Amino acid sequence: MVEIGQLTQLDRPEIINALLPCEGKEGSCAGSGAETLTVTSKDGTEIQSMAFWGRPEEPHILFFPAEYDTETGISELAAGLGKFGISLISMAYRGCMGSAGRPSISALPQDAEAFYHAVRGCYIRAKRTGPLVFMGRSLGSAIALDLASRHVKESLALILESAFDSTESFLSGKGIPFSGGDPFSNRSKMLKYHKAVLFIHSYRDQAVSLNEIDSLVAESRSKATQLQIVPSGCREDIMEKAGDLYFTVIRDFLNRRMGRRPHRRKK
Repeated sequence: MVEIGQLTQLDRPEIINALLPCEGKEGSCAGSGAETLTVTSKDGTEIQSMAFWGRPEEPHILFFPAEYDTETGISELAAGLGKFGISLISMAYRGCMGSAGRPSISALPQDAEAFYHAVRGCYIRAKRTGPLVFMGRSLGSAIALDLASRHVKESLALILESAFDSTESFLSGKGIPFSGGDPFSNRSKMLKYHKAVLFIHSYRDQAVSLNEIDSLVAESRSKATQLQIVPSGCREDIMEKAGDLYFTVIRDFLNRRMGRRPHRRKK
């Protein structure tokens, strides 16, 4: 797990406001078709999550949203994946989208760990058999990678959308000066994860260029790892610009990990 002491330097107002902008976002998933799960973190803070259950035998994606994600966008992601029977369970960061507490970068790893165990408990009690997959966007990619590096055996694969190599370059790309080392340590965590990773990245990402993401991709230990480049205008519109292909790429990637043959196109 990321050392909380390392991440406390990111609990600065300008970083919190940029990465956890909770004002103006939805606070209830009522009407979204999701089940609300309440998770208690290590310090007693109640963390909310949205669970969109699919078919029991299909993959179950534990999703960690980006700083620009909304409940509406997460519901659209779940709907697209749900067409293939894939479940999506999304964690709401503390202080955001109905979760208690104050927004905190340093609390994310312990909240994610509590979220993982709670979801796994529901999964086991419901006798679901589909594999677990970790997925994160932007800020959430660092949380997903951290969790995956600690639960390699329990996961099928990892999906990182708009990920970043170093903390400094990520914050710099968002216009936030930072020179406190590399608290997230994404590159060293990637070395610990030996299963396949699907990287999804915008061709025109202004925060993290393709050259920067190549360094993280190169650290993956799996020969099945792939990088999907999307010709979108920025990281925020990847799913919109890719359309149905976005969901098909994820489905085919997971199907291959499960030993399933890809669907053949009709002549």
